[in-house]
Amino acid sequence: MCTAISDNGGRHLFGRSLDLECSYGESVITLPRAFRFYFAHTEIKYPHYAMIGAGVIHGGVPLYYDGMNEYGLCAAALNFPARAVYQERREGKLNLASFELIPYVLMSCESLSEAREALSELNVTADAVSASLPPTPLHYMISDGTGAVVVEAMADGVHIHENPYGVLTNSPELPYQVLNLSGYMGLDSRAPENRISKEVDPENYSRGLGAYGLPGDYSSTSRFVRAVFLKNHTRPTASGCDVGRMFHIMDSLAVPDGAITLPDGRGVRTVYTSVADTADKIYYFTTYGCRRIRGVRLDKLEGEFLSSVSIEEHEDILFKELPI
Repeated sequence: MCTAISDNGGRHLFGRSLDLECSYGESVITLPRAFRFYFAHTEIKYPHYAMIGAGVIHGGVPLYYDGMNEYGLCAAALNFPARAVYQERREGKLNLASFELIPYVLMSCESLSEAREALSELNVTADAVSASLPPTPLHYMISDGTGAVVVEAMADGVHIHENPYGVLTNSPELPYQVLNLSGYMGLDSRAPENRISKEVDPENYSRGLGAYGLPGDYSSTSRFVRAVFLKNHTRPTASGCDVGRMFHIMDSLAVPDGAITLPDGRGVRTVYTSVADTADKIYYFTTYGCRRIRGVRLDKLEGEFLSSVSIEEHEDILFKELPI
């Protein structure tokens, strides 16, 4: 369970939440221009573009959940159960394993336009990271300041959908999520107008009635609707910081531990939330155990070795002393 939002209101920000039943030791990983990433079936030119994002390092290989490169192109991988279908290697195609797609796009493409062209012959293969890590069913959102696309590898092939809403959650596929929005076109942040009766004018007894019916559960379809609504009906914070606004939106989509319980009794929670500021090249994040916003700047462009910053879970509370 995850939610990703691409927002071009003033400056391009890319936010995502990772909702899982446990943490896998995630960190913020910077990949410099000379790092050698060995793809199973393809190659890229070196030096490539530097990137930063959240993920885990397995056997020296960075497994990115999301990221941003030095040109402000962003990408995220979200769970796509019961829909994702991967293939064997195909001649004449761009063959990428599911865990290779994010680094390939961000290391080799400057813009969304370049990413569209690069992925036009994409084939997502069933290669695993290792014997202990089989491929995860995923779909992807890629965006920059010009727009967003969603990449979905399914039984009938790879689909690249334009995504004017700039929102992605989990299964089902994007076209269904977009069609489902039709049932919520009447939602508004303003007070509703009476259209139900000519004889009686119902009392507008509470603020927020314009959005009555906005789904509040944690299903992928409900989170999609809620994310689209909030993206289009929220304003910058008092300081004018759009990063703060994005975190407020993402907070409304976060899952408290236990709000979703799996068959084995474990609770799902929002492990981390990130916001990539593509103008300043800063990757901001919070975690379930520490809600203070922290930031890592993409400024280590040269070199050949990965660097990482651990995602701390200890709540960092700033205490204030009362005046004497």
